[in-house]
Amino acid sequence: MIILNGEQTANMAGKTLAELLQEKTDMMQNVVVELNGKIMHREELANQTLSENDHVELISFVGGG
Repeated sequence: MIILNGEQTANMAGKTLAELLQEKTDMMQNVVVELNGKIMHREELANQTLSENDHVELISFVGGG
């Protein structure tokens, strides 16, 4: 199990951050991914595999006016 935005999420260990992002959000371009307190660069997402007990935060930016 991983912790995603503060909630336990099953069946994610072994997947990449890119796969997680695809499953969890439609706005991939406007999301910053933080893994265990470290902000991940876009080019790292496809190569970074999730492990049990990882903490992931998906932070999205919304524009408006």
